[in-house]
Amino acid sequence: MALFYAVCRLFPKRNRITFFSRQGKRGSLDFRMLADAVREKCPQIDVRICATDPENVDKKAFILSMPSMLYNAATSRVCVLEGYIPAISIPKLDSQTRVIQLWHALGAIKKFGYQSIDTPAGRSLDEATALRMHKNYDWIIAAGPGAISAYAEAFGYSREAIRPLGMPRMDYLLDDSSASKRLAKASDLRERFSCLGDDVMRVLYVPTLRKGEGAHGWMTREVERLSMAFKPYPCRIIVAGHPLDEGCDSATLVKLSNVAAIPGVASIDLIASSDCVVTDYSAIAFEAGLAGKPVWFYAPDIEQYRQSPGLNIDPLKEFPDGAFDDPDELASAIGCGKMPHKFAEYIIRYFGDVEPGATSRLAEFVEECYLDTFGNGKGKN
Repeated sequence: MALFYAVCRLFPKRNRITFFSRQGKRGSLDFRMLADAVREKCPQIDVRICATDPENVDKKAFILSMPSMLYNAATSRVCVLEGYIPAISIPKLDSQTRVIQLWHALGAIKKFGYQSIDTPAGRSLDEATALRMHKNYDWIIAAGPGAISAYAEAFGYSREAIRPLGMPRMDYLLDDSSASKRLAKASDLRERFSCLGDDVMRVLYVPTLRKGEGAHGWMTREVERLSMAFKPYPCRIIVAGHPLDEGCDSATLVKLSNVAAIPGVASIDLIASSDCVVTDYSAIAFEAGLAGKPVWFYAPDIEQYRQSPGLNIDPLKEFPDGAFDDPDELASAIGCGKMPHKFAEYIIRYFGDVEPGATSRLAEFVEECYLDTFGNGKGKN
């Protein structure tokens, strides 16, 4: 890889900003919004999205994307990431390249990166060292000041390298205008899926991605348990699993009259049509909280997660009025109309004084980094 990058460095530096992603071929909502804003602000700059599916979804496509990623890493002035990109972290980058990590979540309930080294859920220290995990970043973007400590530990950088400028999807979630794409999407979904448009209380269930031993069948088992727990109450459970999860067994879903699955729809687009959100350790908690929805935590395996990968935020300890490890207690709290006030208060502190307009703020920051590459440059971390 280093040799191929060295060859690519023989090509001239371009007036280019490239967005790199292993989250999917389209790039995330954050990437698309920010790339559009940078194109509008800087029409003279070539703005590209270089994206692929992760290796556990399409290994061949991931491997074939590597030469393009290395070429764009070598010839772009600014590289914006939303996760670990080998083509950025492994080579020794030149001093005319700036790297911005725009992590693909609004926060981190469970530990990741260097926080979870040598745990069953994380990488070994030897792997992280060999892969130069999260090296070469100049700046790391956080959605709010509440993420700074966790991000500094997870990425292995000083707190000063973390910039709480907000994320583009925050503008998407907070836009209630007549031109809101989020509300238009919600209206379209209610027309397509009758389960989103009736008068039954809709409980959106979005657990985190589970991998490794015990992951197979987990979602199906827990949805069955929740279905039984909610039977005494006029509620419908809307299931939206992690996009990389195997999901819930379709044959089981058919038998559960108070459960509906919405396939192929991003969970962020189901928030508006839901009355509340239930999760465990997923960062959708921040999205739903920012959107003003009641957020409940159902964490039946929290003892395991406390050990591996570990927790930055322990829901049962920090939000006792809205977090449960028992499905019947959760259903009773929601069905009886209680409200999870502790997390709502936490969200206010977490995002601090970060105001709307994150997309334009970030576009301006990306432009500043681009202009900085024409100076003397500076070394990488």
